[in-house]
Amino acid sequence: MIIYCLIYPILTVTLFMVWVFQSTLPGGDIGMAPFLVGLVLLIVFGVEIILVLIFRKRLSSMSSRVLSLVFAFLLYESTVWVLGGEIVIFNTFKKPFLEDSNMAFSFSSVFALLIIFVGIFINHKISGSKALKNERV
Repeated sequence: MIIYCLIYPILTVTLFMVWVFQSTLPGGDIGMAPFLVGLVLLIVFGVEIILVLIFRKRLSSMSSRVLSLVFAFLLYESTVWVLGGEIVIFNTFKKPFLEDSNMAFSFSSVFALLIIFVGIFINHKISGSKALKNERV
């Protein structure tokens, strides 16, 4: 589970930086945005890694891993809300995609979460099929 805690912030920052390089906004509008994303992800990673280390024995099933990642996403959104003063994900579709930094804050996290969910489900299927093969032998 610790690997997913590490992958989540890395993927979120990577996807956000891809958006920054594709954006049509001038540098003044998005200059401090990567710093803010990094700060938010440090807060989320710190809280998440502490909780994962405390509850690591209970985070063995796939559903508990998915639940802990959903908690990390909600923690990310609530941290952005506290630092920014508004719930970002509710105001995302007011501007075009490449001109809205709020959309990039939320959707970089959502896409990272979806990629990790796909990885968890693939890992679960692979480990489940290996367990079935070992039982037959």
